[in-house]
Amino acid sequence: MKKLTLLIVSVFIFQAIVSSQSCLPEGITFTTQEQIDNFQTNYPGCTEIEGDVIINGDDITNLNGLNVLTAFGGYLSIGIYNSSNLSLTSLTGLDNVTSIGGTLYIWTNAALTSLTGLDNVTTIEGDFWIWDNNVLTSLTGLDNVTTIGGYLSIRGSAALTSLIGLDNVTSIGGDLEIWDNDALTSLIGLDNVTSIGEDLEIRDNDALTSLIGLDNIDAASIDDLYIYDNTSLSTCEVESVCDYLGGATGNIVIQNNASGCNSQAEVEEACETGWVPDINFESTFSIYPNPARKELSISSKNGVIINEINIYNQLGQIVLHQEPIKNTIDVSSLNQGMYVVELVSNEFKIRKKLIIK
Repeated sequence: MKKLTLLIVSVFIFQAIVSSQSCLPEGITFTTQEQIDNFQTNYPGCTEIEGDVIINGDDITNLNGLNVLTAFGGYLSIGIYNSSNLSLTSLTGLDNVTSIGGTLYIWTNAALTSLTGLDNVTTIEGDFWIWDNNVLTSLTGLDNVTTIGGYLSIRGSAALTSLIGLDNVTSIGGDLEIWDNDALTSLIGLDNVTSIGEDLEIRDNDALTSLIGLDNIDAASIDDLYIYDNTSLSTCEVESVCDYLGGATGNIVIQNNASGCNSQAEVEEACETGWVPDINFESTFSIYPNPARKELSISSKNGVIINEINIYNQLGQIVLHQEPIKNTIDVSSLNQGMYVVELVSNEFKIRKKLIIK
């Protein structure tokens, strides 16, 4: 009986070891759907790939065969530069992955419309590059990512209108680069980022009108500042930029944007007339409930007078404006989602995220 019990225990221990096995220290490249479909047969028990992984093949349509994976030790490249996954429409199959030990590349995926499938990833230890995904419309699927160890670079995604999906990212270890995204109208979605490791670069985003969404980045974490060739960008006087310009020691390039953000001098003037960098929202204003459903109450403390209230949607558009000010605002006409409330006084503007449920 003791021998039988020992045998049963040994089997369970063996199964537990097999079920959480790391493998492929040399990495692997998937070029066909057949390779992905046969992964669990070819590498039984493998749940963590130690090495680098490339997924790039014309006939790859889904990643379901990888649904046992929980982590990548090296980089993960979905697509490769100057090539394309022509048929991959979804990242479903990566649903159990929680961490990526190197860089995550998502580039040149001709049919990929969203990043759903990465929903359980919390940490990307290297860079995160989202490049040249021409039909990508949403970053939904990144909602649990909190930390990016290196660069965040979003570039050449012609159909991407919003950065919603990055809402829980708080720190970026390298540059924050937003380049050449023709339909991007707003940076809302980066609201919780409080620090970056190097440069802030916003360029060649023709539909972008405002830098709202970058408000909470600590200016001391920005090395150099580049804001140029955004032909519709007129609102650059967000707190992080104003603070940076007030004590910058790095390189600054602000040019070829719309009026109001067409030069460093224009932005500095807007900052001087519009912002008090050190004001604390909670100590000066009360806004409740948040999340709100039908009605929003806003009041000021310490005798501060609010002259107007603007509410912006995820595209950076004003969807509600109130002037003169009342104690409550009817928000029942707003769809569920994330917004930004802007309070304007004679001396400053201040913004806060608002959730409509």
